[in-house]
Amino acid sequence: MILTREIVVKINEANFSYYENLGYEDIIIGEELMIPVELLSKGSHHKIKCKCDSCGIEKDVIFKNYVKYDNKFGEYSCRKCSEKKRKETLQKNYGVDYPIQNKKVMSKMKKTLVKKYGVDNISKRETKQKSSK
Repeated sequence: MILTREIVVKINEANFSYYENLGYEDIIIGEELMIPVELLSKGSHHKIKCKCDSCGIEKDVIFKNYVKYDNKFGEYSCRKCSEKKRKETLQKNYGVDYPIQNKKVMSKMKKTLVKKYGVDNISKRETKQKSSK
């Protein structure tokens, strides 16, 4: 859950039109504006305080990262809990803990390797590309 309700944003040339379009009138570049977290732009680097819905750990999260991981707005899971949820979902839907353990996924990977490189395992490839330093 998001604990931060409002945040102070400094108006600059990059975000001026965004907040003007939201209905904030008479704003001036350089001015600070108190806004609800819901109105932050999706690319905002402001930190918000979140609390894991499963274990209760509080953590500061950059807003754009919160949005990037497709959290339903207002919900949050820490890395440990989201990993547990991911495994539960994979176990329920496919009967495995990791996608690579699924026979369909493994089969598709082998087909792609054969198509691209002519081998079913990348370590069987004779000429390996040199890594650039």
